[in-house]
Amino acid sequence: VEAEGRLELRPPKQLESSGISARFPPDRFARTGSKSILVRAFGKRTNLIFDLTAGLGGDAYRLARAGHQVFASERHPAIYALLVSGWERDRELGNVELEVSRRLEFSHEEGVRVLDRIDQADVGVYLDPMYPRPLRHTALPKRELQVLRQLLGDEGDAALLLELARSRAAHVVVKRPHRAPPLLSDVSFELSTKLVRFDVYVNPDLMRG
Repeated sequence: VEAEGRLELRPPKQLESSGISARFPPDRFARTGSKSILVRAFGKRTNLIFDLTAGLGGDAYRLARAGHQVFASERHPAIYALLVSGWERDRELGNVELEVSRRLEFSHEEGVRVLDRIDQADVGVYLDPMYPRPLRHTALPKRELQVLRQLLGDEGDAALLLELARSRAAHVVVKRPHRAPPLLSDVSFELSTKLVRFDVYVNPDLMRG
């Protein structure tokens, strides 16, 4: 559905309700330019970052806003359509700073294909796979996550993608809920907020010097 110049995703039987869409900046934090825990996870020397699970583009935007060069790929065609529609609309409206626009690029692509092109040191990779379902009944997740889960289901190849990413990138950061175990056990270190955890995998062999 198109609304106000951008595409919205609305689940069946909720066509009269507002849908989910990509908007930039994604939140108040991104506009202030404050340093986030996600930015800290990559460190100062990781300038080039490949976001292999772009989704609606929020984290890719935050990384670009912090000064990183970000190439963000999304493999699902419907999510990518939402992403590009929102990105182009907010650039037209002047909501995206020119420097951020120059540092951020989106593509419709499988993460494995992106990893095959990485051939330099000090590269970062970001993964934000679909959160696992809770083992017991809890309060419903926010509406955006509910709608995306209906569309995407449970993505089962995140650990394989992480394994490959670790062989190509100096820093790999994986976003996880607190209750979920790491995708792979040998985490180098982790950083946490009240809501999420970032597992960081470091490969010293792929660092300059």
